[in-house]
Amino acid sequence: MLSEMIESIHVKEMSNYNDLEITGISIDSRLVEEGELYVAVKGYELDGHDFIEQAIGRGAAALVLGRSYESALPTIIVDDTASAAALLARTFFGDPASKLILAGITGTNGKTSASFLLRSIMSEARGPSGLIGTVGFGSGGDLSAATNTTPSSVDLFGIMSEFLEQGCTSAVVEVSSHAAVQGRIAGLEFDIGVFTNISRDHLDYHGSIEEYVAAKEIFVTSLVDPERSKEPGTLVFNIDDPQVLGVKSRFSGSAVSFGFGEDAVVRGENLVADLEGTSFDLVCRDERARIDLKLLAAFSAYNALAAAAAAHALGIGIKSIKRGLEMVERVPGRFQVLSIDRGPKVVVDYAHTPDALERLLTFCRELGPDRITTVFGCGGDRDRGKRPIMGRIAVEISDDVYVTDDNPRTEDPDRIIEEILSGIEGPAQVERDRGSAIRKAIMGADEGELVVIAGKGHENCQIIGTERLPFNDVQEALAALKTREVGDQD
Repeated sequence: MLSEMIESIHVKEMSNYNDLEITGISIDSRLVEEGELYVAVKGYELDGHDFIEQAIGRGAAALVLGRSYESALPTIIVDDTASAAALLARTFFGDPASKLILAGITGTNGKTSASFLLRSIMSEARGPSGLIGTVGFGSGGDLSAATNTTPSSVDLFGIMSEFLEQGCTSAVVEVSSHAAVQGRIAGLEFDIGVFTNISRDHLDYHGSIEEYVAAKEIFVTSLVDPERSKEPGTLVFNIDDPQVLGVKSRFSGSAVSFGFGEDAVVRGENLVADLEGTSFDLVCRDERARIDLKLLAAFSAYNALAAAAAAHALGIGIKSIKRGLEMVERVPGRFQVLSIDRGPKVVVDYAHTPDALERLLTFCRELGPDRITTVFGCGGDRDRGKRPIMGRIAVEISDDVYVTDDNPRTEDPDRIIEEILSGIEGPAQVERDRGSAIRKAIMGADEGELVVIAGKGHENCQIIGTERLPFNDVQEALAALKTREVGDQD
């Protein structure tokens, strides 16, 4: 009933109140169904208050708003509709998150891989575990597609309710900086908060690196919120990252460090990484085990350490940690290697920040290929300042570079290319058509060489203007490799 739901929020005023049976909650006026409660949330680009009439027309039974509005429907006014939406959803779905061991993972890079690895450990040690993140959400092998790294608060609680019905005992959630600022994680009480690293990203939204770090810190601080009903959560942090250490220094709760230094509580030693796999010694206080990851690249070891440290903080033993880490076959679009006989090896990776691209290409260079050809671009309507930086990194570490489109969105693609090229001193080829750029790079490379396709990873569309056109880097690369293979046979 509506009366039970609004007990969870602070109500400023109400009009036309009537205690109704509420069938659901929606913050998207286009998706409102008959009998649902519509909560008008102000987003980055759109304000839900501009679409109240649409929600009413679709059958909304009551409204929760941030300002007065004349309507015949029960209308509830609150100070913060984003937080209210989360608390209302928590009540409506029966607070499913409180019945799960809840781990959140934040950071610029590595969230997705770390979440896959931690879910695998949790499933091995504690039973079925759910996953919510950039690649999608679900509790089995197949994930449902996601539109945001962290879904809306309403969707989060709905998904967790489904996890409980599917027998999950835990859930791992990627927590983006946008989600923290926009109140999408309000009402969630994480038992573990993992902080992987900080480097430049999303400055178009946050404005400065300081504000970006502050957004991440919202999530970290929630672990010790005095209004929690759960016991305080534990922060799991990368001791090798100075920005993360700064956040840790301001954290008042319990914490577990991970890294490759001697001071880390959970640390890695004797790292070996190549195209056959990634192995290292995992040391958890006084326990030690050799980990043989199927995931490739040296940075995969850091993601594994993050997952291992989170599991260690939850009391999971090193044997279960080892089994869980080694069970993960791959993470979609994360250092995904494709190859054919007598052809180049192709690496597809999601790297879309300067730090991620540099780590990716540096590792590729350390593998000792004859040449590296990199295909990359930068997304439109996003941080413009990183474009020349990524251009410089690509040219400095690669032998050949194709600069191409990467989700230009509503921005002029030619301007994006120009800003990338402004950071480049040296040769770079411009091929706006991403599929053509991938084909040219693969057809022009020989056996013993590497072609690196960076920026989109698992994504299945190319956003041009406001259209989402089907496109996948892996499929494009496989098609080019197949064409090359057939040509070689001829």
